[in-house]
Amino acid sequence: MNTTRLLAAACRWTARILGTLLVLIIVLIAIGEGMPNPFTQPISVQIGFLALALVMIGILGGWRWELAGGTLSLVGWSLFVVAVMHPPRGLNWFVGALALPGLLYVAGALLRRYKDRHQPA
Repeated sequence: MNTTRLLAAACRWTARILGTLLVLIIVLIAIGEGMPNPFTQPISVQIGFLALALVMIGILGGWRWELAGGTLSLVGWSLFVVAVMHPPRGLNWFVGALALPGLLYVAGALLRRYKDRHQPA
């Protein structure tokens, strides 16, 4: 079996499993803490909610469309970091972990694309 194909599958399934767990954790926290009305929050919090929604949509969309889902997830994560994370606190492990599914989806898609273009005829 081709090493590139195995690595692409490992990236894809790791992203799916880790991403699903992270989405479940976010949903459980939202249920447990109660979801505030985002329109009554400051603009940075509203942008944070939008960014977190993009991350979650990207993670779940990556199950079907790896490259698009991973890219959307990474765009949402970047927006979240810029909008919500402030220098004194910095990134914590959970915010860092939110980037992993997107990175793995993109890596898996690119590896699969590389394998398709470079396989012998």
